[in-house]
Order: sequence, then structure tokens, then C-alpha cells
Amino acid sequence: MAGVIDGAFLSSVFLVIREKLASRDFRNYFHEMLRKKLEITLDSINEVLDEADVKEYQHRNVRKWLDDIKHEVFELEQLLDVIADDAQPKGKIRRFLSRFINRGFEARIKALIQNLEFLADQKDKLGLNEGRVTPQILPTAPLAHVSVIYGREHEKEEIIKFLLSDSHSHNHVPIICIVGMIGMGKTTLARLVYKDHKILEQFELKAWVYVSKSFDLVHLTRSILRQFHLSAAYSEDLEILQRQLQQIVTGKKYLLVLDNICSGKAECWEMLLLPFSHGSSGSKMMVTTHDKEVASIMGSTQLVDLNQLEESDSWSLFVRYAFRGRDVFEYPTLVLIGKKIVEKCGGIPLALKTMGQLLQKKFSVTEWMKILETDMWHLSDGDSINPVLRLSYLNLPSNLKRCFAYCSIFPKGYEFEKGELIKLWMAEGLLKCWERHKSEEKLGNEFFNHLVSISFFQQSVTMPLWAGKHYFIMHDLVNDLAKSVSGEFCLEIEGGNVQDIPNRTRHIWCCLDLEDGDRKLKQIHKIKGLHSLMVEAQGYGEKRFKISTSVQHNLFSRIKYLRMLSLSGCNLVKLDDEIRNLKLLRYLDLSKTEIASLPNSICTLYNLQTFLLEECFKLTELPSDFHKLINLRHLNLKGTHIKKMPTKLEGLNNLEMLTDFVVGEQRGFDIKQLGKLNQLQGSLRISGMENVIDLADAIAANLKDKKHLKELSMSYDYCQKMDGSITEAHASVMEILQPNRNLMRLTIKDYRGRSFPNWLGDLYLPKLVSLELLGCKFHSELPPLGQFPSLKKLSFSGCDGIEIIGTEFYGYNSSNVPFRFLETLRFENMSEWKEWLCLEGFPLLQELCIKHCPKLKRALPQHLPSLQKLEITDCQELEASIPKADNITELELKRCDDILINEYPSSLKRVILCGTQVIKSSLEKILFNSVFLEELEVEDFFDSNLEWSSLDMCSCNSLRTLTITGWHSSSLPFALHLLTNLNSLVLYDCPWLGSFSGRQLPSNLCSLRIERCPKLMASREEWGLFQLDSLKQFSVSDDFQILESFPEESLLPSTIKSFELTNCSNLRKINYKGLLHLTSLESLCIEDCPCLDSLPEEGLPSSLSTLSIHDCPLIKQLYQMEEGEHWHKISHIPDVTIS
Repeated sequence: MAGVIDGAFLSSVFLVIREKLASRDFRNYFHEMLRKKLEITLDSINEVLDEADVKEYQHRNVRKWLDDIKHEVFELEQLLDVIADDAQPKGKIRRFLSRFINRGFEARIKALIQNLEFLADQKDKLGLNEGRVTPQILPTAPLAHVSVIYGREHEKEEIIKFLLSDSHSHNHVPIICIVGMIGMGKTTLARLVYKDHKILEQFELKAWVYVSKSFDLVHLTRSILRQFHLSAAYSEDLEILQRQLQQIVTGKKYLLVLDNICSGKAECWEMLLLPFSHGSSGSKMMVTTHDKEVASIMGSTQLVDLNQLEESDSWSLFVRYAFRGRDVFEYPTLVLIGKKIVEKCGGIPLALKTMGQLLQKKFSVTEWMKILETDMWHLSDGDSINPVLRLSYLNLPSNLKRCFAYCSIFPKGYEFEKGELIKLWMAEGLLKCWERHKSEEKLGNEFFNHLVSISFFQQSVTMPLWAGKHYFIMHDLVNDLAKSVSGEFCLEIEGGNVQDIPNRTRHIWCCLDLEDGDRKLKQIHKIKGLHSLMVEAQGYGEKRFKISTSVQHNLFSRIKYLRMLSLSGCNLVKLDDEIRNLKLLRYLDLSKTEIASLPNSICTLYNLQTFLLEECFKLTELPSDFHKLINLRHLNLKGTHIKKMPTKLEGLNNLEMLTDFVVGEQRGFDIKQLGKLNQLQGSLRISGMENVIDLADAIAANLKDKKHLKELSMSYDYCQKMDGSITEAHASVMEILQPNRNLMRLTIKDYRGRSFPNWLGDLYLPKLVSLELLGCKFHSELPPLGQFPSLKKLSFSGCDGIEIIGTEFYGYNSSNVPFRFLETLRFENMSEWKEWLCLEGFPLLQELCIKHCPKLKRALPQHLPSLQKLEITDCQELEASIPKADNITELELKRCDDILINEYPSSLKRVILCGTQVIKSSLEKILFNSVFLEELEVEDFFDSNLEWSSLDMCSCNSLRTLTITGWHSSSLPFALHLLTNLNSLVLYDCPWLGSFSGRQLPSNLCSLRIERCPKLMASREEWGLFQLDSLKQFSVSDDFQILESFPEESLLPSTIKSFELTNCSNLRKINYKGLLHLTSLESLCIEDCPCLDSLPEEGLPSSLSTLSIHDCPLIKQLYQMEEGEHWHKISHIPDVTIS
């Protein structure tokens, strides 16, 4: 039976313990007989661990026995760590005291041995026999990528058809609900639909939000806002958040996915859905749930029920993962066994995929038979974990089992970053004692990739890549497995239900709020053996629970064995001195707190490996004894305002991450501290470079030997004028600060030397992918970069000394195509640049941007076969034609009147034109040639009416969005009603525009916004708005005092859902007859109308659900909530805001 597993959970712990027992530290504390007695007891237990790991799911007594063993072993491991810390070098007094303390250690060891012996004696009674298997390291595998599904093709097409349809619900946005039991592939199916190219092209806004079991409306609404890219969604006020959400979706076609909804009251979902009714026609929601009741509560328009896969589809899915490209006909025996295993998987996609990935790593008849015949298919009735997942877990090596079990600290839906989790594993000591030729980080990376390869970890949908980091998530079933494995040793505390915490708990994730934060922490204080505490703050600003110094004092004085503490994002202003008690702490995260200083006592935490201070924007210095943190490996100072580095940092020679190094004012010698830090990896930003003048200091920094560093930024800050000798010194220093040849990304900012270093131009950096030269004002030539073999991104900004870019820029090897791998090239704020010579090369360039180069006259590359985006802004003297680019999709030309377009590309999808001459010369031809054009913006036209030859507007059928700003002419050069597929039209600041050409608007228009167009407003009754039965959103602003009463009777179509009146300075009356027929109106917003003194006496349309009134003082006085004289007239409206 034990043959199906690859090492018991505790086996790796035993190996680590044996190594510690053999160390000099332990031998100095205890007699040899005591050590041997402990080893014999551990060996006796270890012999039966493999069998116990299987039987614990079939026999409760075995489970309890294993839990007792784990507790005692964890206690032993903890004690050995305390002994190792005590054995650190110490003074005479501490050495003297330790003789007496040792007796306490010895008594505790003897007690643990006695407990372990008692447990070892029980193994025979439990029927546990010897059968230990030596743990193995399984081979790593690439990250899993889901691009195909089996047996769901019909459902996929059904969902896509629904999302692309024009279906609509009377009261709210259409919702399609994917229903199925856990593991049926609901999220996988939704993800494939979400990323389908048809869907990507259809929706302006897209958001994917995971809904936790204990969700609340405020948190969920904030999550949606963030997915719609509103970073400022911090309010705790649901009303404010919903108003922000409404503003974002109004007139926009959006797709919102709510993944994994478990439950919820009908009124909660109704409240959540309110803002979404303001989106444009075609907006949709997609929901995944295992409960059909949820679909009913949410008023789903359509239901997609996922059942178990058919036998043939189950086999196809299994074959994809188990045979991994092999020809199944060559393995007839495995096919027979495999089909029997597939039958046991019950048509559940997650089980089939996981089992296939497991068997692919054990590709033999013997191993497959072991899996088929194992008793694990028939677990006890009390075990709700899928047996396939359980088998996959049992086949992990021992130390990887512990790494996976540790992940139970994360709540369901938690998105974690790869590097973050590996550091947490290191803090708990889970990566020790294996493959000594590898670093813990490298081993952790292999473990992580293996858990991805068997689908225990899956890449996040909401943010797969953020700030250069990959984020992952565990499926709910996998999270349940992790929690089942860790049992009482790991606990998640969320919501108000706080109960007694088991004394054996080692790891806690806790959400603190104002109401019960104290109560939760008082329970946590009691758990003296706690190893990990991850705290998440609920709320923002003053509504967050404050972790005061008294709270910290109570915490740090009681739970002294912590290895990991995360207070990231918490309301923390000061770190208490009692932090010194946490002698075993290896991981400390204080990121995104308001901490301004750190106590010097933190420097006594000699075991600290990871210290995260990212975005502690008030932090200005590190403690003076910081160099005593001799085991520190990761220090993140990004977003802090450190003014200088503490001394003796060169002693931290284990540092692998140092995000920022600050050279203090008049402390140029500080840079020498980098000299011995040759293990640095990832990214390093050196600021205060203006203070480095002495060449000896630069030489001592030894950047050349930092071969693991991938990204380097060097920035200067010149607060005063520098004389020539200092700038010469800076040039010499820069020459010395030559990075290692392995560097991939380099940024140099505000360097004032008169020449770039030689190492930047002689192919010394063959792996360089990205180079940014910013604010380097005094250089007359750019470095020769054209032959760099890996360069993909190149940016220049503020290089004011450059007048001509010539042949030197392209490098010295004329036989090779210059810039043959470059994809992005940007020139910005080059005030003296006049000429660009020698323009060949750039065969793979996708993006070219030239902005704010007022003296540039010529020229541009003439053939860029891979170009997709061209942006030229504020280049008034540029006389050149744009490059020939057959694949270009985005074109932006602003204030560059003499630019020419010789060949108008037909592939354009998005165009922005700004300036009279650009519009006159290009707009007509672009509209005629661009059959795929979807978005057009036209700005700042000052001239008489354009006269075009007859333009066939059929070529503009793809246009969806049109924005016209600053049009100073009395008419438009084309008839808008011919833009038959136009959805959104914005007209802003068009003072002379008197009417729409052709007198009519496009028949499919969904959103119309008109601001600062007085003549057009005067002719509003000629627009034919009432004929537009697709119009849903209408917004008007009138600061020219045209409107006194609005809207006129029958002006607006009855389909209007959202109506906005802003900045109507002379508006006195809302015309009831103009609103009476608006039976679909759901939202009315009135803003900055100082003369408006009342709402219609007859009332507002009964369909209205949201009324927002801002900066209307007369209205506010009469209609404010409860107190206003006329409040009763609007109190029936569900959502009213008056401010």
C-alpha cells in the first residue's frame, strides 16, 4: 500500500532534525547518550510513516496518532532552533548564564523523548509495519497552459454566442450562469471564453473577479473597480463606490465575470447589480457557481449546466496529460490500465487532468497498476477530498508535501506571487537539507513549478502578470486538500466568528477589522508555539484596525517562536521595541504601512532572512546596527524615502535582493559597501549618484562582479549647478561602474557627464534587452547601440545635447542589419534634436514614439515592416513621411503639421489626429482607406469648413467610437448618420458647429455626450434624437446659458437609461413633459446647476433607481435627506445622493 507514495510528510523533517542533532551546537549542549536515544526513537517512528500517511484517511486512530507525532516533532524542531540561536556568538555574561539555561533545554528534550517513545510504542497496536520509501525529487515541468477543453465545445460556443448577441433584460444586464459541481471545469471554461479573440474584440471593459465565500458588497465592489483599472477605489462607502462604478460603465460595453459565487441574499445581489444597468447595449455578465439557487437569485438570463464528461472525452483529456505527445497505440497495456483509472475518475475534468499529470511522471505498467489497485479510491465516509487529488498529494516527495500543506494558510481565492511563497517556505525551513548544490531559492522554484505542473497551482486570471511578477491561485478543491492535510496546525480566521484556537496551531492567516480585531488577537496571544502569522487589514484609512504599540507589546511578548510575520497594508505607525523577542523570526513584511522609523532592537533578529518595506513612504532611514542582520537575504526598500544607507552593509554578504541603494549627501564613499555583495540578484536601483566623485569608491563598488544582477538603474539628482571638474569626475566614475555582462535591463537617469561610458557601446552587454537614457542633457552623441544582439526596448528622454542622430547610433559593423531585434523605440522631450540620419534597419520594430521634439526637421525610417503603433506629438518642424507599415493598427499624429502620409494603410484600428493641417491633409484619406477603423479622435481644428469630394462612408462601417474636440468650424465634413455602426459619440468644445451634417445621427448610437457646443444645442430639436431607439446614455453640458428648461417634450427617445445634466449655469427647470415618456430611465445625474431650484412637481419617472445631485445649492436645501422640505417626493428612489 505504501508503494503509491513518494515519502511521508514527516520524513524530510526527520532528516533535518538528524542533521541538527549531529551539529556541534547540539553536541555542546547534551550528552551523546541523549542524542542517540532521540535518534533511535525517531528512526522507530520513521519506519512506519509511509504506511501511516495512507492509513490516516481510513482510520481515525492513525490520523490522531500522526497528529500527535507531528506536534511532538514540531516541538522538537522548534527547540532545536532555539538551541541553535542560543549557540550564536555571545559575550562572557551570556556564556555564563547559558550553563544554567542548558539544564532547562535538557529537561525539555527528555520530556519530548518520553512523549515520542510513548507514541512509538503504539505503532504495533495500530497495525503499522515497516515500509519506508526514500523520498525523491520529482522532475520539474513547464508551467501549465490551458488552451483546449474536451467535451465542452458545445457549451463554449453557446456562451460565446450569448455574449456576442444583442440580447437584453428589461431590468438589468443579461447574465449567463455556468453551473456545475466543484471540479467540473466551470472556471476553465469561463477562462477560455474570456480570452477568446472574439470576446477580446467585442468589449471595451473587461473584469474578472473571484467571489470569496464571506464576501461583502464593499469589498466586492472595490475589487470590480480595480479590475476596471480604477486604482483609487479605496472608499468604505458603498454609495461612493457604486457611483464610481456607474461612471465607469456608463455608455461602455463591458463584460464582468463573477467567479465561484457560493451564496448570497437576493437584496445584496440586486444592490451590487444596480450600477451595471448603465452600460451600453451588448454588455454582459458571466457567473460560475456550483449552486443553481445562485443563478435563480441573480436572475440569470441563461443557464449552462456542466455535467460529467462522456467516456470518450474523459479518455481524450486523460491521454493529453498522461501520454504527453506519445503514441497511445505503442502502449496497449497502459491503455487498458488507463481506461480503468479513467472510469474511477467519474468524468470530473479536474480529477482526470490531475491523475493524467501524475501518471505521466510515473510512466510504467508497474506504477500505473499500483495507482489502480490502491485502497485510496475507497476512503472513509468522513473524507470529502477527491481521491484523485489525494493520490496526487501522496505521490509528492516528503518535503514538497510540507511545502504544499503550508499553502493552507492562504484563504480561498488568494492570489500569491511565486517569489513571495518561496520566501515563506524558506522562513519555515522547508527547503533545507535537499540537494546541497542548489540554493534554497532554486529548489523552491523547482518545487513551485512542479505544483503548477500538476495543477495544484494555476495562473491567476485577474492578474496573471503584474509589475513583472506572475501570480497564482489554488482551485477551491486544492485549497480544501491543503487544509485537510495541515489539519489543526493551520488556521484561517475571517469574519466575526472568533472561537478558541487549538493550542497546536502553527500557522494563522487573520483578517482584522475594527469590531473584533482585539478579540482575535487575544485568542492568538495564547498560541505560544505559533510559527506564522499573516495579518490582513480590512478597510482603509481610519476605518482600519490600528496595530498600536500596546497591541504589539502583548503579541511579541507572548508568541516568541514566530518565524514569519506579515503586517503588510496594516494600520501600523510605529514598531514596538518588543520585536526583539522574536529571535527565530526569518520573514518580516511591513510593506505599505505608515511606519516612519525602525527600532534598533530589530537588529538583534539575527535569523531574519527576508525584510520587506516596500511602499513604506514615510521611512527615511534604517537603524544604525542594521549590519548585524547577518543572515539577511532579501531586503525590499522600493517606494521608501531612505536618505542614506547604514554603515557596514558590506558585511551582509548573503544578500540576494537589495532593491534600492542610496548614496547619501557628502557620503560618496557609501557606494563601497556594494563591493562584497556579489550574490545580488534581480533588480538594483542606485540613487544619489551625484555624490560619488572618488574613483576609488567606484572601483570598490565592484559592479562588474555582480553576475546575477539582471536589472540596474543609476540615477543622479542635481540640486545645484555643478562645475566642469565635477561633471568630469562623474564621467570617470560612470566609466568605472561597469556592470556585469549578464545585465538585461539598464536605466541611467539625469547623468550630466559629457560622454557615455565606453562599455555602453562596444557590445560589452550582449544580453541587454532594455535601455533607458533619461535626462542625460550634456551628451552630443548617442552611444552606438545598433549591433546589440538582444536589445528589444530603447528609450531616450530629455537628452537635450543631441542635435543629430547619425551613423554612430547604428554601430560599427556595416555588414549586419542595425537594431535587428528592437521592438520599441521612444524619443521624448529632445529639445535640440534636429535631424535623424541613416534610417535603415529596425526589421522587428513594433512601436515608434516621437514626442515633444520641437526642432526635429527630418527624417523618419521609410520602411518598418513590423510596425504596429506610431505616435508623433509636438514635432512642429518635422517634414517627413510616415514609414510604410502594412501591419500598423494605431496612429497618433498631434501638432505635426508637415507630416506626410504617402501610402495610407488599410489596417488601422485606432487613430488620433490633432491640429488643423494634419486633419486637413489626412482625415479624409484615412476614413476612405481604413476599413477596420474602430476608434477615431479628432482634436483642435481651426479653419473654414472642409470640402471633401464625395466620400463613400461604407468604408467606415467598422467605426464604433468617435470623439471630436475643439472643432472650430460650422460643420463637419461628413454626415454622421452614414456611420451606421457608431456606438459612442462625444462632441466637446465645438463653438461654431451649428448642426450635424445630414441633420441626423447614426441609427445605432448608444451613447451621446455634448459639451460646450452652444450653437449645436440651440438646434437640438432638429437632431432627431427621438428616432434613436438604441440610445441608452445621454449627457449634455451647457455653460453658455442656452438652456433654461430642459428637456423639451419628445426630444429624447424612450430608450434612455442614463441622463446627465452638468454645468448648465442658467437651467431653472427640469421639464416633466420631457421626462414623462422615459419609461426606461434608471439614472439621473444633475451637477453644477446653480439656478435649478426644483424638480418636477409631477415627479420623476417611476423606473428611476439612481438620482445623483451635486453642486446644486437650491436643490440641496429643499431635497436633502430627511431634513429637506421636498425630501418625501424623492425618498422612494432606491439610491439618492445629494451633495
